[in-house]
Amino acid sequence: MTKLENMLVTLDPRDENDHGPALLAPRAPTLNGKTLGLLSNNKPHSEELLRMIAAIMKELYDIKDTVEYNKGSHQWPANSEDLKEFAAKCDVAIHATAE
Repeated sequence: MTKLENMLVTLDPRDENDHGPALLAPRAPTLNGKTLGLLSNNKPHSEELLRMIAAIMKELYDIKDTVEYNKGSHQWPANSEDLKEFAAKCDVAIHATAE
């Protein structure tokens, strides 16, 4: 057995660039009268989870409407044009991943 066969190689998938501290998105002062966006990544049960959250939020707030968008795959980013269109239709958004 050679020394190479006994070596354990580990890879670090993190980005080496420093992007600075993460920032929170601006928050709406109220959800009353707002259109709620539901952004699914297409994992099993993600749409059901989002709809359950929306139902609870509708009990707590006067949500004007809901808009749903499924980005099609949890493995790939959403199409930027589709995201712009989605964002234009809603005031606040929730993203979910589930299984």
